[in-house]
Amino acid sequence: MTNISNAMAAYGAARRAQSPLRVIVELYDMTLTAVARAKAQRMMGDVEKEFEALRTAAKIFSELDNCLNMADPQAKPMAEELRRYYRRTLRQLHAAKRSRGDDGIAGYSSVHRQILTMRDAWAEIAGVAPLVVAVAAQ
Repeated sequence: MTNISNAMAAYGAARRAQSPLRVIVELYDMTLTAVARAKAQRMMGDVEKEFEALRTAAKIFSELDNCLNMADPQAKPMAEELRRYYRRTLRQLHAAKRSRGDDGIAGYSSVHRQILTMRDAWAEIAGVAPLVVAVAAQ
């Protein structure tokens, strides 16, 4: 039991040592995974697991939204833009869930691409490798 406690303490210390920007990138990674799972579960016809995956993505975005700094006048314009992004993306996720057939799958794919773009923007700021490698113009 001591080894498990020590391992958990070490993990917690490592997480606290990460920069907030890196944590945001990890949250976007988790959201991407949840959206991909929702799409996969839709394709397999497992409505319950699709809902659970969608709920995970929605919870992450809701929590990110709750962390926005609306009190600081300098941060407020960006916070408002992020709030609009989170809410629009959540609406699109729920629309994908409600859609039938290929429309739902296409909706999840669209949301996944949007989140990936935002994730890589945060990754650039955080100094983390992008998931999409830019192709040099020929």
